[in-house]
Amino acid sequence: MTARIAVIDDEAPNRAYLHTLLGLAGFEVQVATGGNEGVALVEKERPDLVLVDIMMPEVDGFMVCERIRKGPAGAATQIVVLSAADGIDGKVRALELGADEYLVKPIESRELVTRIKVMLDRAERLRQQGSQLRGRLTVVAGAKGGIGTSTVAMNLAALAAGGKAPETVALADLAVPVGTLASMLNIPVPDHWGWGELLNDGAASVHRLSSYLMRNPQVPLRLLPGVRRGSAYRDVRPDAVSGFATSLRGLGETIVADLGNQPSPFAFPLLREADVILIVVEPEVICVELTGQFLERLKETGILSHRTRLVISNPHGSLQLSRTEVATTLKMEVAAMILYQRDEFSAASKRRLPIVIQQPQIPAAAQFKELVQAIAAI
Repeated sequence: MTARIAVIDDEAPNRAYLHTLLGLAGFEVQVATGGNEGVALVEKERPDLVLVDIMMPEVDGFMVCERIRKGPAGAATQIVVLSAADGIDGKVRALELGADEYLVKPIESRELVTRIKVMLDRAERLRQQGSQLRGRLTVVAGAKGGIGTSTVAMNLAALAAGGKAPETVALADLAVPVGTLASMLNIPVPDHWGWGELLNDGAASVHRLSSYLMRNPQVPLRLLPGVRRGSAYRDVRPDAVSGFATSLRGLGETIVADLGNQPSPFAFPLLREADVILIVVEPEVICVELTGQFLERLKETGILSHRTRLVISNPHGSLQLSRTEVATTLKMEVAAMILYQRDEFSAASKRRLPIVIQQPQIPAAAQFKELVQAIAAI
């Protein structure tokens, strides 16, 4: 099928040149003479790719990017900014507002056509992968802070990725108000890394989310970093989060999501979508009591217990209750019990690596492997 491209530029010579060039390259091309007309064209025709100039009167290219991403066509349409302005601030702003690429004019005709073809081919591959792939989603949550929820999620994902291509496993940091997995994996995240805005924009497609995945070369998985400090995550619409939860499955064969322990809009849509729910609990009376209350809320909202298992995490060395006592009190099976060895975990933390990679021979690593085996049967 012929790819469709929309050209938005207020200068007639530019429109004519691009219309001719792209038409000869085999694309179906439509043009708009300004920002308002261009946004209306995109929403009506749903092109595969948009070429937009920045310097336009009234509605400039920045506003066009923002409006397209917030509109009904925002999730599926690729946006390429083509502008003579080459300042870094303008490039960053365009990308933050939703542009997929920023190309500086003048650009050779052959290079422009090649770049467009490459982008369209990549988008089509991602769409096909997203439609075919329904990865297994494991959600890790807790009822109390400081009990190692993120540590469990990180090591679980690292084990799932062992021996596989990085593209097969994704780890999503959905703990609020601030995620910590990027820091734990030594992945620097730009200050304006605002994928959370995709939610309310209705643009949290597999393709868009994939562009926000980051890596530490020493760890064979991809991370969707956490929300940034100050993000308005509490204002996210429930329907938008449900779509986001579904899109997460398209990021790989295995997806592990860390929900942390704070209430957030992510929690129940993700828990309903999950194949496996791991509730991390510390073996002490207060944490077990809070966990019991959390499990009761899950039951009240129709989240079935047959998908849910307990993981006993003991980062503080407090063993007030045995594994059997925890399971009996909470009336739920314990998938694994992680006993922290301070020196080994400290060394792994210092190197910003999962313990199963840093110290694969210690008992805790074997306990994480026990967890992987237990949830494989769910």
